[in-house]
Amino acid sequence: MTATTHRPTAVTPEGRERPNGFEALDAKGEALSARRIRTIGVWSARTIVVLEIVYVAVFVVGFASLGNTSDPLPDPYLAIAEVIILVMAPIMVALMLAIHHCAPQHAKPYTQVALGWMVAAASFTTVVHFVELTVARHIDPATFPGYARIFDFEWPSTFYAIDIVAWDVFFGLALLFAVPAFAHRSDAALIRRGLIASGSLCLIGLIGPLTNALAWRTIGIVGYTIVFGLTCVPLSRGFKEGAPTG
Repeated sequence: MTATTHRPTAVTPEGRERPNGFEALDAKGEALSARRIRTIGVWSARTIVVLEIVYVAVFVVGFASLGNTSDPLPDPYLAIAEVIILVMAPIMVALMLAIHHCAPQHAKPYTQVALGWMVAAASFTTVVHFVELTVARHIDPATFPGYARIFDFEWPSTFYAIDIVAWDVFFGLALLFAVPAFAHRSDAALIRRGLIASGSLCLIGLIGPLTNALAWRTIGIVGYTIVFGLTCVPLSRGFKEGAPTG
């Protein structure tokens, strides 16, 4: 007679173990790792909403202090806006990671591309605004020929162009590639429309730098601030109620 051994099934305080012993389940049968990812999605979306509101408010107050919207945003308003962007960049990546993790299998190739675009957007804008907050503010423009064409946020400028690529191209593409994750869920209509609208407006905003008519950039700015911020409201609810891509 041969002895048989049985692999013990560990039980954690948080929930019960899957039969294969690899992943714990909560009381409702949901994998604990999935629940944690959804929590990251909820708080990432909520935090972005708050940061977008503060970001828009800083611009409104800053331009109101100038009395016009044609001149570049002055300090300290510009510095505050740049700090907000530095804080928001990794949160945007966390949000897209949560979307990718919760996406149905057929949509994961698209959301993986979306995650890649979001990482690129966050990386580019982080470099730009970190340099602006540190290096650029310690250089005397009077002693640096071509300073404005490199560092200023007044067109044409190298760093301004890089930031446009980050937000109007990479960020816009990230949102559009995330749309298939919500394609087959009836209660995600607002999320789908918001992602499509925000991503499309970002790409349309490229008309500004391409035609040297920067007023068109406002379209892209509205896309990645107001429209995206509004989209994060139903997105946070979707994560809270269950895997938003179901």
